[in-house]
Amino acid sequence: MNGLNKQFINIIGVVIVVAVLIAGVALIALPMWSQAQTTDASTRNVAQTNAMYQAQIDQLSAAEARIDEIDAHIAGMRTEITAFSKLDDVFDIVVEAAEKHELVLDKVTASDSEPFASRGTGASTAPADGNDGGTDAGSPASDPPSGQRQIAVTIEVPVPDAVTATAFIDDLRVGPRLVLPIDAALNSSNNTLTVTVLTFIRTEG
Repeated sequence: MNGLNKQFINIIGVVIVVAVLIAGVALIALPMWSQAQTTDASTRNVAQTNAMYQAQIDQLSAAEARIDEIDAHIAGMRTEITAFSKLDDVFDIVVEAAEKHELVLDKVTASDSEPFASRGTGASTAPADGNDGGTDAGSPASDPPSGQRQIAVTIEVPVPDAVTATAFIDDLRVGPRLVLPIDAALNSSNNTLTVTVLTFIRTEG
């Protein structure tokens, strides 16, 4: 009988010990493990965030090293955008001259803007027969104000004869915008007139 009581007591003791261990795991070990996992995840997130910040810093540092190049590129883009926006009235002059003589334009193209270049006074721009050539016309030779630039606009248009070609060129000079013909050629094989004119813009600086 005493032996059974001792075994029963031992079993109860074992159960209590197991219960205590289980309670310790549940109340202490599991929260600590969960907190460790959370801390580990937070550490990974911080590391990823720091890596992103470092990449941005590296990009900014590289951009800072190229700041002069970037500023020059932006200035060039600003100049070209300004030039393009200021050509609308030039295109209007070309279209009106073509409509006046019932001509259909083939092509009108504008080059990139360039620094103003003074030109001496020259002859008129009556078109020359053939595929090449034409005569230069002059522009004022005075020094331009700061920021003055020029754009070459090339016009291709079929014409019935040289008289119409000359009249078309003359009408390019008429309008609110200075348009200076500098070269003209009449292709006798297809009666296409090619005219290059200069127009002028003023940019910042």
